[in-house]
Amino acid sequence: MRINKQIGLTFAFSILTSCGFGQSLESFDKLVSKTNEFLIQYHKLSPFGSENFISLKESHLPKKNIKYIKTHLEKYDGYSKDSISEFNLLLEFQDLIMGNIERIISHNKFEENNIKELITDEGDLSIAVSDDNKLYNFSLAEKIGGTYRSHISIMYYTEINQDSLPTSKEIEKRVKISPYTVFEGDGFNEIYSIKTEEGTKYILTGYVRGCSYCFETNIMLVKFKDGIFEQDFVYSISSRSWEEGVSYDSKSKTITVDYITDDLTTDCDCSNYAKSDEEQNDYNTTNEETKPIKKRCHCTFEFNGLNFELTKER
Repeated sequence: MRINKQIGLTFAFSILTSCGFGQSLESFDKLVSKTNEFLIQYHKLSPFGSENFISLKESHLPKKNIKYIKTHLEKYDGYSKDSISEFNLLLEFQDLIMGNIERIISHNKFEENNIKELITDEGDLSIAVSDDNKLYNFSLAEKIGGTYRSHISIMYYTEINQDSLPTSKEIEKRVKISPYTVFEGDGFNEIYSIKTEEGTKYILTGYVRGCSYCFETNIMLVKFKDGIFEQDFVYSISSRSWEEGVSYDSKSKTITVDYITDDLTTDCDCSNYAKSDEEQNDYNTTNEETKPIKKRCHCTFEFNGLNFELTKER
């Protein structure tokens, strides 16, 4: 999995909350409308536009952002008095979108609305919501220009008091940790709630393309305990084939893993990494002179009422 960006976003979210954005002066509808406008502009931009300059007047940036750019030109590359490179404009809209999502999340009308129906689907922002409408993931395509299709991810849980979130200083000094620390990586495609004797737990499935022919699928089972999310089950697999990997059947509560070994994952492994000290095989390489033996691997994990247990391995 990639380096976690959740911590940095939690910093910003903590600051926004402490500054009173939970009762935003802007209306909820206006925040959503602005976010949709930003997403439309973001979708048009390419990460390969470092040499392509766009007039600030035609950039569609808010006036206050344009004013700030003009008065702080010495701080940035790719800016001039009246224009901005396409790549830097992409970064500006990236900040605007994620900042607005943080404001929307902290707004007192957020839970009254179906956010998936309100946000424009331009293909760059994915929203996953648990079936009990309590756990949310917002994942924005980072558009860095490489074959690694990274995303910026924000988690939100309705049962967490936003005023209790740690500040950036508390996290930096390790006085406190973010309750969302376990949700590292590029976001999630689906979130399912599941009832257990220990309370409601959540199953999250994810996918990311790490290179031209590097495909990772992953799944985790988490519980919210003592004000923080903990992992009970974690599994991920990297493969050269996009057709292989991890799948979940919510009706039968069964996880199925199928893949053929390659240079990314060189052996069959059905370990639950939340309970194992073994290192994951993600992006492992082998000696170029030695061709790994190909194996067809399969794992089946079934939910036993508390956790997923391995019931079939071959």
